[in-house]
Amino acid sequence: MNWGYKILIVIIVFIVGMLGMVGLAFKQNNEMIDANYYDKEIAYQSLIDASNNLNHVSKDSILILNDQEVICSIPMQLNNQFKTGTIEFLKSDDMSKDQTIKFVPNEKGLFMMPKTKFSKGAYKARIHWINESTSYYKEQTIIIK
Repeated sequence: MNWGYKILIVIIVFIVGMLGMVGLAFKQNNEMIDANYYDKEIAYQSLIDASNNLNHVSKDSILILNDQEVICSIPMQLNNQFKTGTIEFLKSDDMSKDQTIKFVPNEKGLFMMPKTKFSKGAYKARIHWINESTSYYKEQTIIIK
C-alpha cells in the first residue's frame, strides 16, 4: 500500500468522525434554565442585595434533606413577620420537572415537602422570601436519591 492510499484512508476516517460528531451534536438537548433569561438578568442586582441580606444573618443551608422530606428552614430571626416566599426547584437535565412552590413556614421556621414530589437527580433550588419588607434570597443545590 503506497502513501496515497494511506492519506485517503486518513481523510475518509476524518470525514466520518466529523459527521458522527455533527450527528451527536444534533441529538443534544440544550435547554436554558430560565425561559425569560434576559428579564431576570436585568433584575439580578436585587437578588445580589437579597442574598447579602441573608448572609448578614446566617450563612447556613436553608434546605435540609432527610429520608422522607425536603425541609426549608428559615432562620428564626427572619420568621417573625414573614410575608411571602417561593422556592424554585430547577432540574437542569429536564425542564419539564421544574417546580415552583409558594411557602409559609410554621412557627419554628420550617416548611416541609415530601420527597415523592421530586424525581431523582440534582436540583438547583432558588429560595426567595420577604420578611418585614426586606427580601432574602439563597441558591442551593440538592440531590434527591
